[in-house]
Amino acid sequence: MFDISEYYIAVDGGGSKTEFYALNAETGRNARYIRPGSSNNKTSDSSAVAILEGIFYIFKELGISAHQVKGLVMGMSGVDSPEDHSHYMDIGGTTGVARERIYVCNDSELAFYAQGNPPGLCMIAGTGSTATGIGRDMRKVRVGGWGSPMSDEGSGGWIGIRVLRDILRYCDGYGEYREVFEPIREHFKADSFASLPSALSKVNMTQIAGAAKLLMDHSDLGDPYSLALVKRAARWIAEIAYSAYRQLDFQNEDKVDVVMAGSLYKSPMYKKLFMDSFTHKVAVDNLRFYEATSGPVEGGISLARLTFGS
Repeated sequence: MFDISEYYIAVDGGGSKTEFYALNAETGRNARYIRPGSSNNKTSDSSAVAILEGIFYIFKELGISAHQVKGLVMGMSGVDSPEDHSHYMDIGGTTGVARERIYVCNDSELAFYAQGNPPGLCMIAGTGSTATGIGRDMRKVRVGGWGSPMSDEGSGGWIGIRVLRDILRYCDGYGEYREVFEPIREHFKADSFASLPSALSKVNMTQIAGAAKLLMDHSDLGDPYSLALVKRAARWIAEIAYSAYRQLDFQNEDKVDVVMAGSLYKSPMYKKLFMDSFTHKVAVDNLRFYEATSGPVEGGISLARLTFGS
């Protein structure tokens, strides 16, 4: 027997994988698909291939057609401009889903709706950092996240650049030794500090951000150097959050959901420093902090139901 009911579909497209989730809100019937690899390359056909593969898999798995999609939400990393939006709308339209049933946004919106409701903020702090604010009237504000080294303050990449810069200065003989340098040397598989600069010259931003975890582990243990750097990072995240908060006039709201998404919040110290710093800046008791526990694709389904009706 054919399924003729309607489904919501959410796509969470990142730099390392793309996740797909379809749900029949009435029956609970659902399907998931994860495709390794990036779907946010806007200069080639690879993003279209990745997205279409996942959506057509969902269609086949559930035995449904594009006409049964009540809403398709595509939350894609790096959607920052009208050109980006148009690019992904065109890909979504290729599936056969009507364009008026497609919603394209930055993936941070999915992370927000996985845990929060407007008015609120999604504060991403992982390899990069960004704030996405959504008002009660659905007005949106984006702050930060324009890429390292020009932006992404307070992120794992930002922390990693600073600790690796200091360790290179030590290797070159004009910087002070810090306790966290030894586990970082081991992490990058260098036999000695003399050979470490050569190893670091080949790393990418994801690997650079990996050094941040080692430093944050040391900050949680009370290492003064690591703690000072983590404090600076958390204060930057609070600055970014406060900018979005002010632009959306959230000081006039009774409650503002703040969803913390990203690997850096796994550090109890970082999370506490951010929350304390942001709360101090706001000086109004209306912030409600939540850690992201559900996946962004679940947030995509929530956003689809809100946008296209339950």
